[in-house]
Amino acid sequence: MTLTKTLFCLLFLLVSLGSIQSQDLHNSLFYMNPLHMNPAFTGAYEGTFRIGGIYRDQARTVVKNAYSSPTVFIDAPIVMIGKRHWIGVGGLMFQDQAGTGRLSTTALQLSGSFHAALDKKSQNVLTLGVQWGRVSRILKNTDGFFFGDFLKQRQDQFANPLTEDKVFEPGATDPETAFSDINAGLLFKSKVNKTTDYNLGFSVRHITSPNNDYNFSASNVDLPMRLIAHAQLNTDLNDKWTLNPEVYFSNISPSMQMQLHAWTGYRLKPEKNIKLNFGLGYRVSDSAQVLLGLDYGDVKAALAYDLTLSELSEANSYQGGFEIAVYYTGKIYKKPTVKPVIIGPHL
Repeated sequence: MTLTKTLFCLLFLLVSLGSIQSQDLHNSLFYMNPLHMNPAFTGAYEGTFRIGGIYRDQARTVVKNAYSSPTVFIDAPIVMIGKRHWIGVGGLMFQDQAGTGRLSTTALQLSGSFHAALDKKSQNVLTLGVQWGRVSRILKNTDGFFFGDFLKQRQDQFANPLTEDKVFEPGATDPETAFSDINAGLLFKSKVNKTTDYNLGFSVRHITSPNNDYNFSASNVDLPMRLIAHAQLNTDLNDKWTLNPEVYFSNISPSMQMQLHAWTGYRLKPEKNIKLNFGLGYRVSDSAQVLLGLDYGDVKAALAYDLTLSELSEANSYQGGFEIAVYYTGKIYKKPTVKPVIIGPHL
């Protein structure tokens, strides 16, 4: 079985899992937020450095204070190991703010990766990436908030009812809690020929299962591990048109999520790497996605809009989330030193 057939078999397997319903924290443009999806993407490109960001906004028609998630990242391949292997480093910062209580989750995470070329021409590369950082959450608006254990104590007529949730105690100011988080991932990239390449990846977030859940339960429990699998194929149909299918699967108990994308690109000016990208996506049992993008030299930008198809559409009038993302790949090369040659008459 060829490598290309192996990829399509994996895609079919992931699609078959799509009947499982649920949601998780997510990006529609998941490949535009590479270090969050898989730390093995750190330094996994041709260039000197990469810097980018992505912003998601959703539920403004349902919740007064909508859900917003800005993310910024920077990474670079920094050290060659031998002739073909290299090490990459990077950093990621994101903040997710949710709902009327303005529950804000902020993270600053550092990542490192080792890229091992599996052949002399580096056509196949296997990467291991790790990520560590500090995550904090704070409930910025506590007015009128009561948690389940507090209400239960009031119902049982406790003299001084209190919540045990770390993020909030009645009367507290700036209620905040924080924890360390460790993530890791594997990535395999392969260049089949001059016009086709693909990548497959798997990552695990919250490896240490930190004692800080997000369900405001009476007692804080361990945050479960999050499993992510993804795959992408990039191929040229001809000199002008390209095809780029993508798939993404995420599981953090008890929630699962599945996304499928089909991108098509049209090269406006191939010699300057100017390409218009557009496509459609689907988040299983939730929404359809309209996708637009532009490659302009070393800059890549994309937009996504989610059209809600689930029962939530009755509340938000089919108006789902909106995302915008962009990153720049810098390329700094040393100019070759040319020694002058004096040409004299031949004697």
